[in-house]
Amino acid sequence: MMPLSKHTNNQSRQMEPEANVSPLIIVDWGTTNFRAYLVSRAVHEYGTCQAKVATSDGLQSVLGNYPEVLASHIGHWLKSAEPIPILLSGMVGSPNGWIEVPHIACPGNIQKLAQNAHRVRDFNKGNTWIIAGLSGHSISGHFDVMRGEEVQYFGAASIIKEQNLPTPEIICFPGTHNKWIDASANAEGQLEQFSTSMTGEVFSLLAKHSLLSNSISEHSSWQHKAFLEGLDNSASAGGIMHQLFTVRSLQLSGAHTNDAGEAYLSGLLIGSEIRSMLNTPNQSKDKNVAIVGANDLTMRYKSALEHLGHSAFTIDAEEATIAGALKIAQHLNPQA
Repeated sequence: MMPLSKHTNNQSRQMEPEANVSPLIIVDWGTTNFRAYLVSRAVHEYGTCQAKVATSDGLQSVLGNYPEVLASHIGHWLKSAEPIPILLSGMVGSPNGWIEVPHIACPGNIQKLAQNAHRVRDFNKGNTWIIAGLSGHSISGHFDVMRGEEVQYFGAASIIKEQNLPTPEIICFPGTHNKWIDASANAEGQLEQFSTSMTGEVFSLLAKHSLLSNSISEHSSWQHKAFLEGLDNSASAGGIMHQLFTVRSLQLSGAHTNDAGEAYLSGLLIGSEIRSMLNTPNQSKDKNVAIVGANDLTMRYKSALEHLGHSAFTIDAEEATIAGALKIAQHLNPQA
């Protein structure tokens, strides 16, 4: 079971009368993955994850059968006498998802996310909501969007506060399309600006569908030394488009083997991303960064950030999703 608050074991909190509220089903439904959590709740919006479903039934594989797929994965949780509220976030609310829920213009907050949630009336007796994403402007001043990370952002902010973690200046959400949020520029309880980097998708495309795929061994173990070399070389003359070819050329010269290819390519891309997002004229060189994501990827980013002179700590993406959804549920509807 996954406790979602430091107050779970707080004796003074346990002395207060506990008022039972209905469980909550939280679904993070993205392009490639489906994650659902059954969360028991008490007063004060704290909860505990009782069960989890994780599959590869993302939007690209569902082909429009959203109600059927959702029911197949969580139907066994919906057999209680009273409907259990369901909150869905992620790409499920995009134009290519189940129901399009328009982005909310930043600044965004918990109340806005709740107010603009779309109620799905023909599923689970109307006790189902899809959370809207956010739109805003990026570090370059261009229009940018997110779906799913807004829930994780507010959940991560709650976890940081409740667990007395160091206040980060930047919060990073690594994945297919990474999000970078300047937390120091946001008022408390608000999300005002964020930037998207396509590092994850570009890595996958290059590793699987480009000339560089010939320089990557599918079954090699992680080569951390090559990763660090990629981080360092990402700052070399010629820029990232030139440095990418060194994945190939270093192997042709005999300096690398195919076993180093994946880690070296990852280091080049992540190093270029970190430098672009953090080393801007208006920011100090050294930053404290919170990384919200899955374990392997967050540790890779933590290692990269620390190697490049920053400090970093990690927050589990699932815990952030659940914590954020619990807060939204408090403002959504009396039934949730």
